Amino acid sequence: MKLLFQYICKVKKVIIWAVLCSVCFAVIFALYGITMAAVWYPLLLCALVSVGFFLWGFLDFRRKHRILESLKKGKEGVGDALPAPEGVLEEDYQDLVRREESLRRREKEHGENARQDMEDYYATWVHQIKAPIAVMRVLLQQDDTQENQELKAELFRIEQYVEMALCYVRLGADASDLVIQEYSLDDIIRKAVRKFAGQFIRRKIRLVYEGTDEKVLTDEKWLSFILEQLLSNAVKYTAPGGSITITVDEKKRMSVSDTGIGIAPEDLPRIFEKGYTGYNGRLDKKSTGIGLYLCRTAADRLGHRLSAESVLGEGSRFTVELDSYPFQAE
Repeated sequence: MKLLFQYICKVKKVIIWAVLCSVCFAVIFALYGITMAAVWYPLLLCALVSVGFFLWGFLDFRRKHRILESLKKGKEGVGDALPAPEGVLEEDYQDLVRREESLRRREKEHGENARQDMEDYYATWVHQIKAPIAVMRVLLQQDDTQENQELKAELFRIEQYVEMALCYVRLGADASDLVIQEYSLDDIIRKAVRKFAGQFIRRKIRLVYEGTDEKVLTDEKWLSFILEQLLSNAVKYTAPGGSITITVDEKKRMSVSDTGIGIAPEDLPRIFEKGYTGYNGRLDKKSTGIGLYLCRTAADRLGHRLSAESVLGEGSRFTVELDSYPFQAE
């Protein structure tokens, strides 16, 4: 009924004109004293023909409406799929739509090329910067002095930031290099723990992890990235002598807890926002506000839920729910 009412509004001028013409004929015939039967029969015949044309026009109007409704649900261009125009105005409107689509395609292509160039540059830069980092690590291993230990710790942080830069670019793309398979969660966790072993020893932080037999459907590289970022933050904000605990429960919820400085209650709802550093970041003046944002973005890509709990001055707990995913194993 709504569509019928809209069509009546569209042709209301024609309907009003037909009614006025009928009234004029009836008045003129009445003034000349002509019998009204000569008016009603032609009017009835014209009304029947008009109803036929009205239904014909309405069916064509409904057909075009359904075509346009289906085009609205599509994501690609619609200029070439529009119904045939009935007049000059419809043709002009369709020309405008096609021109705007052409401009949008060119802008999208330009943006894709620029993004690809930037991603290629970062990938090349990361590959090239790893060579001098590896050389510096070899040089620092020649003498096991306190100064070299400190330099190796800073070099480790540089490696983390380099990897973060590449992940930042890749996660910004429309499609990421996800390889969804079933992995042993214990292998992923132990690999990340070994990577941070030097940091735990240097800062005298105790790690608690009892192992797990759980299998998870995920992407190993990106889940490792999330875990490493959470461990990096835990090490950063946990004082020497503290502890970091990794647990996995029967619902495949992996948690990273620390006894660090905690997060202020007013900051907790916003810690996953891009660039948000909060009170701790402003106090430390070294936080970028990117790490947790990348963790949340990667978790969303994987379909995992990432949440945080914290008590200021007592520590924080980050949980990744690994039983949620919208994928099938490859």
